Amino acid sequence: MRSGRRVDGVQDHLPFDLAPTAGPSDPSPSVRRPRTPPPIDRNRFRLRNDALASHGWPAGTELLVDPDRRPRRGQVALVSEGGRLKIGVFDLQLGRGVLRTDRGSVWLGASARFVGVVTLVGAPFEGMPDVAG
Repeated sequence: MRSGRRVDGVQDHLPFDLAPTAGPSDPSPSVRRPRTPPPIDRNRFRLRNDALASHGWPAGTELLVDPDRRPRRGQVALVSEGGRLKIGVFDLQLGRGVLRTDRGSVWLGASARFVGVVTLVGAPFEGMPDVAG
């Protein structure tokens, strides 16, 4: 909204100047760039429970999974079924696939999809977040 009153004199400028801003090609050292999170390795998982403790893999053990291999009998496999990840020693029972753990056998249904076969196991770390179980 404009004022209807006119100023007779010339208004002086404010007594300070603005510093020129740095362009994208010339970042100033005081400008902080956002941190990018480290890339997520979708082939690394961490056991959430002691279901494979008889193999020497307690909770917190880090697993490296090869997604290009299909499991054979006796290999430790990671399976996705019903939105959950399941891990165990792959076997066949009565013609159906099962995952055997220290807690028993888990039948694999028609919706089960193999994520991969465990190829490398790392030492468990205390206090680390759990991913698979």
